[in-house]
Amino acid sequence: MKNSRFRLAIGFASTTAILLSISPPVIEAQSVLSGTGISEDPEFFITLDTYVKYGGDIDVIDGLTGQAYHSDNAVVKAIHSSFPRIMGGLHMKLLELEARYMNFYLSQGVQHDRELAALAESFGITRFSMDRSRWMVREKAILQRLDKKPFFQIKELVVWEKEYLDEELPDNKWAKNIQFNSDTQSWERRVLTEWNVNTVQVTRWNNGQLNTNVQIVKKLQGLNLETNKGFHIMVGGRGLSRYVQPGDFSEVSVSYPMIVSRTENAEEQIERLQKQIVENLSHLYDPFTWVARRSTRFRTAFSSELINYFKERKYRVKDRDWFDPVICHFLNDVVTVKRYGFKEVYDLYLTQQFANSKSVLGKDLDLLNWHEGENRKGESVNRNRRIWLNFDRPGGARFVMLDAYLRYGDKLTDALREKLTSLKKSENGKELIQKVIAEVSNVPAEKYIPAAIKAQKAGLEQFREKMNF
Repeated sequence: MKNSRFRLAIGFASTTAILLSISPPVIEAQSVLSGTGISEDPEFFITLDTYVKYGGDIDVIDGLTGQAYHSDNAVVKAIHSSFPRIMGGLHMKLLELEARYMNFYLSQGVQHDRELAALAESFGITRFSMDRSRWMVREKAILQRLDKKPFFQIKELVVWEKEYLDEELPDNKWAKNIQFNSDTQSWERRVLTEWNVNTVQVTRWNNGQLNTNVQIVKKLQGLNLETNKGFHIMVGGRGLSRYVQPGDFSEVSVSYPMIVSRTENAEEQIERLQKQIVENLSHLYDPFTWVARRSTRFRTAFSSELINYFKERKYRVKDRDWFDPVICHFLNDVVTVKRYGFKEVYDLYLTQQFANSKSVLGKDLDLLNWHEGENRKGESVNRNRRIWLNFDRPGGARFVMLDAYLRYGDKLTDALREKLTSLKKSENGKELIQKVIAEVSNVPAEKYIPAAIKAQKAGLEQFREKMNF
């Protein structure tokens, strides 16, 4: 018995490997600015002079004295001149990418919604439809704000001359954003930003009186400019109201520290600093994290909304806590596989598990608690976790169902639909699904399920390696 189970598991793993290799390419979301490699794109810098200046006049501060910087330094002059155009170029790139991303998902979403609603209807989950009036309302407000006026206002460049730097820094506000790292024996800089949104919602009570509700939301971000690691904190854990308007967003003031040298080659410094600025700001300048990370934004909406809808409806199944998420994920996975290929299911699952943290900004988490009284907290992504699937849990059962669908397609869907829609009394959903899998595959469920889990874990690990998670 043990040997036959082993052979079955290996066979399933091999089939999954074949499916991985012949599956149609998944449709991917647009990358954020930091994922475009724009800091290494020569064309961006060649065309720098064509971008609209953005940010107005930028003050140049001598970090040591706290006064205006007056030294005749070619590097400082070049960066001061190019910074507004760098921001202008990044701003236009962000607008372009986000508009393209939103248009793609809005157009694809309509068809996905229709197909999911029709499939759910055939399983007795009637009248399901997503409220399209609420689709991307927050993103639309942010995009309109971007189109009208940039979020960032670069207030000042803070210049530190390397030859005069000492570990004993002056006691001023600019010195708080630079420190000497004794471990690396090098200087580090940081940028801290505060994003504020005030949304006013006016409603009318039944007695005719007006009620005014003000929602204040704050987002804190920080980035180590050398490592491009930082933090992203939604104060109080509150996100944007769905009633947010483009005019609700406050301007974000930015103070950018830079270290220059009088002895190093000026042209080399300018090139290096410009690339650093582009890479730094491509992480920092992302107002859409108000809603969610782009890697998961909108992609989770269909299954979660179907689950919420289904749990309020009657159905002849006893174990609803287990069954509801399993059947809803299965129906959405069927639509997803048909539309985009099964790699989209893998990609989203692995992204949620191993590449998505609400606390991380940039390449990894750095809370930048450099000084007394700074006590920011957050969680990094645990990339060392193992993939764990268990049929007794909805998340594991989902991949057993996916495995069966990838092998038997509509044969599985039809058999499951027939069983569920012909129920005369309430039954155990887990047992019913086990019976259907056994009937469709001609393999006992107690053999199929562990073999399918082994195959899916192998497939996920293979895909995870390709994604470098």
